[in-house]
Amino acid sequence: MTKAFYAIALAVLSVTQLLLWVTSPTQAEEEPSDSPSLAGTVRLAARDAFACPGTHAEWLDSKTVQCLKEKP
Repeated sequence: MTKAFYAIALAVLSVTQLLLWVTSPTQAEEEPSDSPSLAGTVRLAARDAFACPGTHAEWLDSKTVQCLKEKP
């Protein structure tokens, strides 16, 4: 009797969690935040370091970069 109760309770909780997960709003539907996410910031920093090692990367458009020396 106890095993059946736990099995039914587990099934109900699993279905409830699945429904909550499916109906939750996605990131694209939420309001955009003003500050970039940490993952986005790290990705952009890695892109800049790869494009212009040791200098500052100034992106003119999505495919053109200008490497500038920074003054100490």
